[in-house]
Amino acid sequence: MPKQGQFAKSVRQKKLNDFKVKRHDQGAVIDETQLTDFLTVRFALTIKKKLPSVQRESAQRLLQEIAPRLRNRDGRLADLMAELIVELNAKTPWQFFWQISDFWPVLQKFLQKEVPAVPLSQRILIRQLLSQTELERMLGQALTQKTAAAMLLGQGQAEAAKINQLSGLLMADLYQETHLNWQKVRQLLAPFAFSIDEELDETTRQWLRDLTAL
Repeated sequence: MPKQGQFAKSVRQKKLNDFKVKRHDQGAVIDETQLTDFLTVRFALTIKKKLPSVQRESAQRLLQEIAPRLRNRDGRLADLMAELIVELNAKTPWQFFWQISDFWPVLQKFLQKEVPAVPLSQRILIRQLLSQTELERMLGQALTQKTAAAMLLGQGQAEAAKINQLSGLLMADLYQETHLNWQKVRQLLAPFAFSIDEELDETTRQWLRDLTAL
């Protein structure tokens, strides 16, 4: 699992190739430390090329954040994502959430099919799904909380109650019926530049730069 505040580096191609050529006897299992790599290989072999090219890196990185959390969250995707979105909100630009809202149905379907099939000694079942409506509500709440905090901090009024109140007002404007209005999200967050952590590896920094350019 990556350190808190850090993205996992993309799995090295050699490691992926090792998985591709390895043959497991019927009934053989893999160690749980290999779960993320195993799912990354399955992702590359199945749905990665079906996604728009601009989303492939983001979908793979989200998968690599989800995979090591599956056991502790007992395959409950809604609970897992509620926690993960808060973490990601602090270290990614809003465009990552925009992409997640678009590719989530495909990635969730992949997780439903592939996670229970991973040959672990104790297999992981997907016990809870996350609807598109609930996902976008989570994404919107995270974005408006961060934006409200930034706006009020600049005014010296960063009390929790005021942040929550302003966040609610912003959310009411951005979340229309059952979906976020991403054009309004763009307009709201345009004044707030995203700062890239220079301690991240170059591949991750380039990915973040590409996101901010969308």
